[in-house]
Amino acid sequence: MAKVTIYWRSGVAYLNWRQAGERFRASIGRVTEREAEQVRAAKEAELTHGVRILARLPAVRPYLESYLDWYEAEHPTTIGKARSEMRRFIGQFGHRPIDTIKPFEIEQYKRRRLMDDKAAPETVGKEIRRLQAAFRRGVGWQQLDVNPLEGIKAPRGVRSVAVRFYDRAAMRRLYRANPARAPLWLFLAHTGLRRGEVIGLQHSAVAAGRLYVESEPDDTGAGRTKSGRWREVPLNRYAAWALRRLPDPLVDVHKDTVSDWFARDAKKAGIGGSLHRLRHTFCAHMVMAGVPLRRVQLLAGHADYATTEKYYAHLTPEGDDGAVRKLRF
Repeated sequence: MAKVTIYWRSGVAYLNWRQAGERFRASIGRVTEREAEQVRAAKEAELTHGVRILARLPAVRPYLESYLDWYEAEHPTTIGKARSEMRRFIGQFGHRPIDTIKPFEIEQYKRRRLMDDKAAPETVGKEIRRLQAAFRRGVGWQQLDVNPLEGIKAPRGVRSVAVRFYDRAAMRRLYRANPARAPLWLFLAHTGLRRGEVIGLQHSAVAAGRLYVESEPDDTGAGRTKSGRWREVPLNRYAAWALRRLPDPLVDVHKDTVSDWFARDAKKAGIGGSLHRLRHTFCAHMVMAGVPLRRVQLLAGHADYATTEKYYAHLTPEGDDGAVRKLRF
């Protein structure tokens, strides 16, 4: 017979059990001891007999709070951002059982954020995607039966964004700030890899002078690349030089650690910015050199051409004046 136990934390009840050799934990919210025992007994019967007897889901607040506890351990440098992006949703829906939230209510929440709160589409989009990831993780953990935001479209802004990138002088200062890590920063700036894509990347990913960035599914079914696809990037002589000086795999630490490394080196170099600015540097310099935006999209792995256009179209050579001068009617 399967064994299910209860433990309490800050007034919230959690179930513990083992299934197929794995340990699971599920929050059942702020309930009475009697209610917790009823849920525990039902879950134990469900596991013993192999039939879903109870499809109870936790309330939004206790689930997201337990998710954020996990997220803080995995991503200590971005936990503040995650909490901020979930705060308003928890404030509105925190008391609700997850399975009672309907898609129409999520659409209303989006409308209020955009229309009443005057939040930018980019901001609301980040909030929705953050929540989708949190609930998707719960489904993967078998803690949730449904993702209430499944199928909800996250808003995306259409305004132009003046991205920041490094010029040649800034990159030279970065390399001099920490010569031991210079090959890594040079490699990222000349390939446009995201930090998640470089973690665990092996030299065998390069064949015939081309880097193959593959999408390796994780426990949620998503790949290492942000779009869930794969792409190939030709290595120029700078990237090839850097690769020869990097270990195999290139990076074998948590991605937040790589961000911390860069922050320290950039501060020492006096150039500021975050690790992602190397990716902007890769894209921006290609556009300024005359590489078509469509080609930049493919090399950078942007799922949507609009992303490339929004960030980099204003950097194309000649600009509007040069473009209209080409007309011959």
